[in-house]
Amino acid sequence: MKKIPSLLVFLIFLLVVTACGGPFRSISSELYVVKKAHSKDYKEAWIIAYDPNSMKGKNEIKIMVQEPMVWNLIEVNKTYFSSYSKKGDNPWILQQIENRGDNDTLR
Repeated sequence: MKKIPSLLVFLIFLLVVTACGGPFRSISSELYVVKKAHSKDYKEAWIIAYDPNSMKGKNEIKIMVQEPMVWNLIEVNKTYFSSYSKKGDNPWILQQIENRGDNDTLR
């Protein structure tokens, strides 16, 4: 009798996770920016970057930048400390970015 309720709870959990677009992932790391780009209508902007400390090598990823002011301040060929997240199969979204070693910035 106890197995049925726990199985039901597990199935409901599985249904909720898959209905919400899959697992949520968040990463904080250094990023070396290789390229900046935007769509022709300027509605989407992104960076192409990789973690220079990754054991997997230069695995470049595309990270969407939602704030135009933030995108304007990001420089190519520069390393930043950042956090970015992803929900399911959606693209990576930049959450926070800061100059590496800059302790005088506003938080």
